Amino acid sequence: MEAKLAVREKIIWGILVLLLVSGGVWRFAHVYQSPEPAVIQVNNSENDQQQNEEVEPALISVHLVGEVKRPGVYQLSEGSRVYEVLELGGGFTENAARDTLNQARPLLDGEQIFVHKIGEVPRVPTNNSSEMININRASASELTALPGIGEVRARQIVEHREKHGLFQAKEEIMEITGIGQATYDNFAEMITIY
Repeated sequence: MEAKLAVREKIIWGILVLLLVSGGVWRFAHVYQSPEPAVIQVNNSENDQQQNEEVEPALISVHLVGEVKRPGVYQLSEGSRVYEVLELGGGFTENAARDTLNQARPLLDGEQIFVHKIGEVPRVPTNNSSEMININRASASELTALPGIGEVRARQIVEHREKHGLFQAKEEIMEITGIGQATYDNFAEMITIY
């Protein structure tokens, strides 16, 4: 009988140990489990409002003249292109030399877009002329009218424009090899970027 009692005690002790171990595992799994991160609602109404409001781009003014239906001064968003100001101006007239104008070129604030007549040759300023050469728009042949600028330098100016974008200041033309301060001083009053 004592043997039966010893076996029974062992079974009871085994069950108790098993229950204690199971309880410990369950408790560890639920108590020491990493808690769910709390979701904190922050009221960012000012930030949300600022993000929802569209940022208005800066405006530029462009003077459209020549062979267009409605010449005038137009305001456009910064980064607009020539074709956009032409649309605002009603488009070309029948006499417009459409191919002489790069319609994909970005516009600059304060510049004038002149649309020539068919067959009209753009006048190139001379040293005594009050007209200026726009180094952002002039062709290589127009640029050769500047003192000290031959065909090679003129092509370099056009290539520089195409590679680096439009000149933002007249003095940037001195970035081109061979155009130093003395050469620049000879034609500084004859050029513009607008």
